[in-house]
This record gives sequence, C-alpha cells and structure tokens, in this order.
Amino acid sequence: MIFSTSCQKRQDKTLERNLFTFLISCTGGSLDACNADCAAKYPDVTGVNYPAASACFSACSTNCNLSTTLLLLTNK
Repeated sequence: MIFSTSCQKRQDKTLERNLFTFLISCTGGSLDACNADCAAKYPDVTGVNYPAASACFSACSTNCNLSTTLLLLTNK
C-alpha cells in the first residue's frame, strides 16, 4: 500500500481572481465609465473601427460584471 502524506487541500481562488480582473480590467471602475472610455476611443463605430469598438464594449460587459463575484461573496 502507498500512503501519501503530502496531500494538500485545494484552495479556491475564484473570488480573488474575479476581484483582480475587475480592478485591473474594468476601466473607470464601472460599466458606465468603461463604456464611456470605449465611446471616447471609438467615436465612429462603423467601418474599420467596428471590430475594435465591439471588442472594447464586449470587454467592458465581461470585465465590469460583478454579479458573479457578488454571488460568490454571498455563498462564502
């Protein structure tokens, strides 16, 4: 029989990662501020600017969403 004495419990870092992503990636600290920054960067959302503007607004929606983080806080 083989016994392992070096096993460690896996720590869940999801909450810390979500908070870190929010702090680093959510420009301005809120969805409105992030979207305003994208609008300032890409005032013309047509033509060649469309892919970059779309990616910027999409990143805001993803990175500034605290719903998942707040749900994790309430479940701890």
